[in-house]
Amino acid sequence: MPTFDLHTVLLMASVMPGLMALVMFSIGRTFPKNIPGMAQWAQGSLAFSIAAFLMALRDALPDWLSVIGGNICMVAAIGLWLIGSQRYCGRSPFVRLVPALALFDAVCLSWMTWIDFSPYGRSMCTNVILALLFARLSYELLWSSQKDSGAKIVGTMFAVETLITVMRIVTSLEPGAAQQGLYAQDRMQLVYLSSGTFMSLTITVGFMLTAVNRLRIHLEQLSLIDPLTGLLNRRALVDAHKTARETSRRKGSYLSLLLIDLDHFKSINDTYGHSTGDDILVDFARRAALALPREAHFARWGGEEFAVLFPCHRVDEPLTLAHALQSRIAGAGGSALPAYTCSIGIASLGIRESTIEQLLKLADDALYRAKRNGRNRVEVSSPIAAVLSESPHDAVA
Repeated sequence: MPTFDLHTVLLMASVMPGLMALVMFSIGRTFPKNIPGMAQWAQGSLAFSIAAFLMALRDALPDWLSVIGGNICMVAAIGLWLIGSQRYCGRSPFVRLVPALALFDAVCLSWMTWIDFSPYGRSMCTNVILALLFARLSYELLWSSQKDSGAKIVGTMFAVETLITVMRIVTSLEPGAAQQGLYAQDRMQLVYLSSGTFMSLTITVGFMLTAVNRLRIHLEQLSLIDPLTGLLNRRALVDAHKTARETSRRKGSYLSLLLIDLDHFKSINDTYGHSTGDDILVDFARRAALALPREAHFARWGGEEFAVLFPCHRVDEPLTLAHALQSRIAGAGGSALPAYTCSIGIASLGIRESTIEQLLKLADDALYRAKRNGRNRVEVSSPIAAVLSESPHDAVA
């Protein structure tokens, strides 16, 4: 078999993870707190780089540093990756198990270095611990990350590394297998170290890309959410119209839109202050959401105006919902907030003609009539009024 300089392999493994760790440390400071784990990924990559460097200089450094220090850094590196992955996936991290494994490895390595010398035993001890950590990492990222494709790719890499490590352990148990520790000149050791070098870079890059992808998704979600109430914003509701239109094909004959305006909201702000006004907006969003059907899209349309888009079977259903909303708001007694009411304009059209522009025009006209006729009332668009007049027994008082 051709010779291969394993020292060079390890030196290569010590460079890129360290550089990527610095990049992750730098950009990770700007990430929101709801994307956890990146600090531990960066720390793990830096520890991996140090471990590979110490192992590569085994002949030039004392055993306590190159053997014990290098292996402890390696176990700590994979352990930090595991802790970071668990936090990223929203699971309780092994903050006690990882240091315990590193301490156990240190004790075993010390014994087999100064008391009962065994390069083979030192390699076997660390490999077993690494195999367990690799397997757990693979599990966390493959089965606990739900639909995160980036995490699943990194998890697959760890599954491959688990398999290679287990194969290295098994081949080390064969009769006549080389027992020279880290630099055993056999094919499996070459595969083991080479794969570790390759994985150290790709996994570190994979961690960073996974975090960046989640940041992208987070920013996209923020662009569709009203920051005060947590509801959809205007853009999100317009985007949701297509989904709601498809839903109405399966769950109803009509697509309805409610435009809701909180009455005399400027006076509330002038009298009680904008902070109280914001509290009322949040209160209304919370109370109204409890009365809406599951398939409804609830949005803050702008200022004190809200919108509800949902499919229905009959044109009187949105009228029933509007009265239920008003009753829930009027029945909000005992609140520390001042009493408030709302006016509602309703539009409902058949699926084919229910464009977002037409629904908005009809609902806005109906809302204008509700405010002009005294506020704290519900008005329906002309098409709904015509249908209800033809079927008065379906009307809701």
